[in-house]
Amino acid sequence: MERDEFTLVRDMLRAFATRFRSGSAGDIKAQTRTDAQRALDELGLSGLRRTSPPAATVQECALLAEEHGRQPLTTSLLGTALLAPELLRLLDLGERAGPVYGDRPTVALAGDLRFPDRDAVGLVAWDCDGADTALFVHGEGRVTEHELGAPAPTADLLRGVRRASAEGRPVGRLTPGAHQCWQAYALVVVASELVGAARSFVEQSVDYARERHQYGQPIGSFQAVQHQLADATVLVEACTSATRYAAWCLDSETPGRALTAARVAKAEVNSSAVEAVYAGMQVFGGIAQTWEHVAHLYLRRVLVGATTLATTPDLLTVLAAPEATR
Repeated sequence: MERDEFTLVRDMLRAFATRFRSGSAGDIKAQTRTDAQRALDELGLSGLRRTSPPAATVQECALLAEEHGRQPLTTSLLGTALLAPELLRLLDLGERAGPVYGDRPTVALAGDLRFPDRDAVGLVAWDCDGADTALFVHGEGRVTEHELGAPAPTADLLRGVRRASAEGRPVGRLTPGAHQCWQAYALVVVASELVGAARSFVEQSVDYARERHQYGQPIGSFQAVQHQLADATVLVEACTSATRYAAWCLDSETPGRALTAARVAKAEVNSSAVEAVYAGMQVFGGIAQTWEHVAHLYLRRVLVGATTLATTPDLLTVLAAPEATR
C-alpha cells in the first residue's frame, strides 16, 4: 500500500476500535459481538492478503494487528481477515485438491491452541466470530476444511473459539517454503496483537499513575512506581522490536530466516507482554482486580496468547536445535 493509503486504513481501524471497544466484561454480549463483527467486516480488510502479490505487506498487517490488540475488542481480525486469506493465497501457490466451501473461513488449531504435532488431540476453530468454516494446516503441510461446532471454553473472554469437526475435506497442500511462510506469518500476526495489548495497557497504567494521588502526590512521583513502569516500557519495546523485525523478514528474507525471526519474536513476546501487563496491574492496585475493570481482559489476552501457536519452551527447544534439523 502507499503510505497515505495505509494511514487511511489504520485510521479506519482505529476509529472502529474506539467505537466498539468493550468497557468491561459486562459489555461482552452476543448482540454486541455480532454488531462489532459486522462493522469490522465492512472495512474490507480480508482482501489485504488474499491476492498475489498481496495488497498489503506483512509489516502493514502486523501494524494493523497491533492496532486491533490495543483495545478490548471481541472481533475476529486475525482469524478471518489476516490468517485464513493468507493461507488460501499460499495454497494457490501449491497443490489444490478441492475448493473451499466456506464463504468466510477462519483457522483451526490443535485443541491446546498450538501448532499441531503427532500428539494433538481435538481441533478448535480459533478467532472465529463471523466465520462459517475453519482451515487446518497439518504438520506436514496438508490443509483440510472443517465444520464449526459448539463454542469451546477459553479464558480469553474477547476471543471466539468453537470446536471443529474431526474429519475435514481436503483442500490442498502447502509447499515446504509456503509452510514455513505460513508458520512465520501466523506467529508474527499473533505476537503483534499481544504487543498492541501490552503497549496499550502500560500506557493506561502511566496515565493512571499521573492522575491517582496518594499522600497528596501523584503515585507516579514515587520511585517504586516509576521503576515498575520503566521496566514495563522496556519490556514492551523489546517485544515490539523483535516482532517488527520478524515482519520485515517475511517481506524481505528467505522463508527459513523469517521463520527463525518469528520464533524469536514470539518467544520474546510470550514472556515480555505478560510481565508488562502484570506490572501495569500492580500500578492500578486493587481496582485492577475487579470484574468491572478492563485489566483482566488484557491479562487474559496475553496469558492465553502466550500459549497460542507455540509456547516459549516449544520455541526455545526448536531454536536451540541445529538449523538443518528445524
